[in-house]
Amino acid sequence: MAVAAAEVAAASPITWRRLLRERYVLSVDLGQSNDPTALSVLHHREYEQFNRALIQRDPRGAIETVEDFVVRYLARLPLGLPYPAQVAEVRLILNRPPLSGNCELVLDDTGVGRAVSDIFAQAGLDPLRVTITGGEKQSGYASGRRWHVPKSVLVSHLDARLHTKELVFADDLVLQEAMFQELGDFRRHVSAAGRYSFEARVGKHDGLVLAVAIGLWALVGRPKPAFPSFGRY
Repeated sequence: MAVAAAEVAAASPITWRRLLRERYVLSVDLGQSNDPTALSVLHHREYEQFNRALIQRDPRGAIETVEDFVVRYLARLPLGLPYPAQVAEVRLILNRPPLSGNCELVLDDTGVGRAVSDIFAQAGLDPLRVTITGGEKQSGYASGRRWHVPKSVLVSHLDARLHTKELVFADDLVLQEAMFQELGDFRRHVSAAGRYSFEARVGKHDGLVLAVAIGLWALVGRPKPAFPSFGRY
């Protein structure tokens, strides 16, 4: 996949860039009676590039590896859509090019529980399941397909990649404005005990934010290769 000449020219120290690998993650924040299910597709790309600015520091180290994360798709499914129909919609998305064969499915099943995410597993979609917790420590189970992840961990990865501008949003996203609204409504609270929590404002949704956050975590925040094992779950 060639990078457009204008893109390279805009970054003046970069004389050439080569795509090393790319992959996709479809992440789903499963909704309940009052919240629609939110979906996000992240496109992760890693490049090797020649950066002239690095020659001053180390003539041998002018070639660097960089990455970016592009949100290619955002959607909210109709409120109250039965979970089997949601599974069918997710399957359709996974089968579309360029996702087909190069996309991992990640589910936030915090509110709905294991029974709902089991529907996706029984349909052969083999989701990576995330339960969002408090605290600071994340833990995984023996299969490596179920994780408990603190919301603070998810938000820290999201904040960091937004700050470095490695995480960007495609210009043609229909729900781009809704995503930015959710980000604006997302608030950090500090309890009397000094503990942080992250929630949307009362009456507001945060499904798109959480869908993007768990997708990003799956790409860069998931511990590997080893993780704490507590038996099968």
